[in-house]
Amino acid sequence: MSELKTFEWADITAHNKRKDIWLVIEGKVYDITKFLDEHPGGEEVLLEQGGGDATEAFEEIGHSDDARDLLKGYLIGELKASERAVKPTPTPKPASEIKPKTQQTSSSGVLFAMIPVAAIFAYVVYKLLEQSNA
Repeated sequence: MSELKTFEWADITAHNKRKDIWLVIEGKVYDITKFLDEHPGGEEVLLEQGGGDATEAFEEIGHSDDARDLLKGYLIGELKASERAVKPTPTPKPASEIKPKTQQTSSSGVLFAMIPVAAIFAYVVYKLLEQSNA
């Protein structure tokens, strides 16, 4: 088995874009660029971790043995031993890679407010029809 290439955080943090994304999981470096479209959880979760240590996020989700085996195919190296205790300083993503946070409107709140209005309207119509038939 060949020896793995070693990387420093300075090498890894620059790879945080959709077309070039690396992750560190348990000290190993993975180039997951080709996996973005295939990830069952969506590419967004991977893009959030791009260029950084994704160990905690990977473990929290409880990936299967199959997922762990699949990960081996993207292994490109390992984090330099002296860098493992250091937290990476993220490289800012270019504006084209950042999804704007859209203001969420609550359609359920509007629907909830319309229910009493509809009930009152139905009551008024019922009373008017009742009066015209009497």
